[in-house]
Amino acid sequence: MATPGPRIAVLPFEDQRPNQPHLGTRSHLWGGISYFDLPSGTLANATAQALVDYLSRRGWKVSLAHRPGSDGADITIAGTIQSLSVEAKSGFMHTDLTATNALAFQIMNHTDESIVRERVSGTGSDRVFWFDEEDAQALITDLFAKNFGKLLTDIKMEGQVIRLQ
Repeated sequence: MATPGPRIAVLPFEDQRPNQPHLGTRSHLWGGISYFDLPSGTLANATAQALVDYLSRRGWKVSLAHRPGSDGADITIAGTIQSLSVEAKSGFMHTDLTATNALAFQIMNHTDESIVRERVSGTGSDRVFWFDEEDAQALITDLFAKNFGKLLTDIKMEGQVIRLQ
């Protein structure tokens, strides 16, 4: 009989970006700058939910929690958004997009009270003919998925705890 995997709780991330109201900027071809904002909610909650969704798709027993230890989880993951930005620069008949992201994770194993800390970062870029804000959102979503993937390559499951590789 297979041993069930650990129950994992993900806390809302802490947003340490200096300019929290905006996700990035767009420089227009004929001058001027506009800002990208999160459509609804907070980036801290959206990032935590994105991690929950990512881990769930990989078969992990994971849920969103609002405070440590509130749901009897074996492992709690707390995260920090150290940086996240997307920049769009319009040119003649194209827009270049660049996104950067750095996340720090603190993984608390409740079974042995050990803590694993890991930091991942990455960049992404794209060029589109007709720019739409959804292009920026898609680039950020892809970047989060890449960074969550990096986290999973850096850690391993040992019974009911997570360790670094």
